[in-house]
Amino acid sequence: MTVHLINLDRDTDRLAEFMARNAHVPDVVRVSAIDGKTTDRKSLHGLGIISPDLTYTDGNLGCALSHIRLWRRALKEQRVLTIAEDDTSFARNFQSAHNALLKRLPEDWDFVLWGWNFDHFVWTEIPEGVAPSILRFDQDSLRKNIEIFRASDISPSAFRLHHAFGAMCYSLTPRGARVLLDTCLPLSNVNIQFDNEGLAYRNNGIDCIMNAAYPLMKSFVCIPPLVASENRHENSRTLTGS
Repeated sequence: MTVHLINLDRDTDRLAEFMARNAHVPDVVRVSAIDGKTTDRKSLHGLGIISPDLTYTDGNLGCALSHIRLWRRALKEQRVLTIAEDDTSFARNFQSAHNALLKRLPEDWDFVLWGWNFDHFVWTEIPEGVAPSILRFDQDSLRKNIEIFRASDISPSAFRLHHAFGAMCYSLTPRGARVLLDTCLPLSNVNIQFDNEGLAYRNNGIDCIMNAAYPLMKSFVCIPPLVASENRHENSRTLTGS
């Protein structure tokens, strides 16, 4: 199990902080993030990656392109990848719990979300196939108790994932990568419909548009999470009625 860590070349302090607080994660490979400030949006439109009027900030665009590059790697190399962002904290037993949970999944799983933004809901099924469920969390309490989380041994279960926000850490198969690429590209200012909820969210970041793909594949969410973020720079979500 290798964690592919997205980190900008200039964010050396951020990388050092990540490695210090997650020293218990034995196999972390840094992946140079794409800097949205230096990207050529016209060229990206020509390649079919973004729409010409995409309103992502430079930071959100760079983040999205960094994730997309790793999806393409998973597809090209035909292997499972675990991908993380550099503001995350991993539970003490992440490696063993991560591996054990993957072994319990159906052989044809596509995607597992290891953590999510606590300032929003998680839409799931409990029990699977029986009752659609919406789970609510407290971001302020997570921030206050983040050290407790880091020191914890978590015993998680996997639940079917319908929708969630945050792309802080996840694993995906080559098939999952293909579904994400086919569904999310080109990145555009679309409203993502949440099935059976009468809601739509404006796409303003990669974790928003990924919600369009979750219902199309065998997606799971790890509860309790094995990865958390204090999420102090979260982008606002624009909610509309559908």
